[in-house]
Amino acid sequence: MPSSREHVIAAVRIAFPHVGVSVILTLLDGYGVEAYERERERVQLAIVNLSEGDEDKLRYFLAVAKQDYRDVLFWSEHPDEAKIDTPEKKEQLRKMLQKLGLKRPINLSDA
Repeated sequence: MPSSREHVIAAVRIAFPHVGVSVILTLLDGYGVEAYERERERVQLAIVNLSEGDEDKLRYFLAVAKQDYRDVLFWSEHPDEAKIDTPEKKEQLRKMLQKLGLKRPINLSDA
């Protein structure tokens, strides 16, 4: 089902009950201005979802979307796959980094 402006407004009301809807919509409308910023309402819904009602997070995910909207769509629509939380995923990432000759972050040292 395609996303609509009404879906975005409803999501904003739920996620930001103590902030004026127009304030959050003004921020969100920063996405979709450029021709390459595609799927405006779907991306805006993903940003609201990822923000968890935090205006700073909303600004962060908005900035990410303006760089590559596919990131916020993936993180929002596939949260389990987006996490690096299992030993198997950590091991896969360690092997990839080693193959690329890159130093692994400390948090990937444990299995």
